[in-house]
Amino acid sequence: MGKSVTGIATNAKIGINLGPVWDIWANLDVAMTDVSPVSRHQLQSRRKTLRRQRRLTISQSLWRFMAMAGLTTAIFWGATRPVWLIDGPDQIIVTGNELLSHTLIQDLVPLDYPQPLLKVEPEVLAQQLRDRAPVTAVEVTRQLLPPRLKVQVQERLPVALVEPPPRQDNTIDIQYLQAGFLDAEGAWIPKSSVVLRENSAPLPTLRLRGVQTQYQRYWPQIYATVRQSPVAIQEIDWQDPSNLVLTTELGVVYLGPYSPELEQQLATLDKMRNLPNQLGTEDVAHIDLTIPTAPTISIVEGTGDLSADPSQAP
Repeated sequence: MGKSVTGIATNAKIGINLGPVWDIWANLDVAMTDVSPVSRHQLQSRRKTLRRQRRLTISQSLWRFMAMAGLTTAIFWGATRPVWLIDGPDQIIVTGNELLSHTLIQDLVPLDYPQPLLKVEPEVLAQQLRDRAPVTAVEVTRQLLPPRLKVQVQERLPVALVEPPPRQDNTIDIQYLQAGFLDAEGAWIPKSSVVLRENSAPLPTLRLRGVQTQYQRYWPQIYATVRQSPVAIQEIDWQDPSNLVLTTELGVVYLGPYSPELEQQLATLDKMRNLPNQLGTEDVAHIDLTIPTAPTISIVEGTGDLSADPSQAP
């Protein structure tokens, strides 16, 4: 009995308190009993519902695709019917032109008739028309009802009338610009394309004679200087590249070959505007401004040239 009591007392001293652990297991067991199990029937029902929803989504997508394809086909079919065709130039409406005729622009539109309206590419057509017509800007739009093409253009404005020189035997191999017009940028405009209208701007009065094609690139600089000249200039003769000849209100003026000194030459000519008070215009054969700081005047009657000091002109 003594041993037994002592053993029990010892075990009591080293015993472990398992109360909290049993509480946790008890709570877990209650929680597990609260979760209702999912039956096999419910799982099958959910699968059927998901499959039905998936089939419905696929069917809707398929019908949507078929509807779009049908609509596209119907539009294409309708657009290729004769009612949606461009049959000729009379269905091309031109606006913005003042000098160029409607017929010219219509004829320059690169289309093969009849042409389905929806097959026309406006941007490509506009670029091709810019390359073929004397215009700086083109906008092409399509109109469905009634089927038409609208072409809005911005024309090149002519600033000088081009006249070729009389044909000579020694100029057979020289290429001159044909009769027509030049704009401020040096682009050539055929005379046949310009038609005066009631409200259109008048044609330029400045004449440009005998321009070789190789010197055409200098025209923008020449025109920019000439148009600012205080002395009126009626004609520029460029038949001889070594001598640019002007016809002005003071008479014929020799400038020599074109050079950046043109502005100074015209400034010297402006200082000589009182020349008619000294000599009659009919008495002056020409004014030589090849050297702008030392101009000379050739008279019709006399034995030589007269030196002219612009600073001493009355």
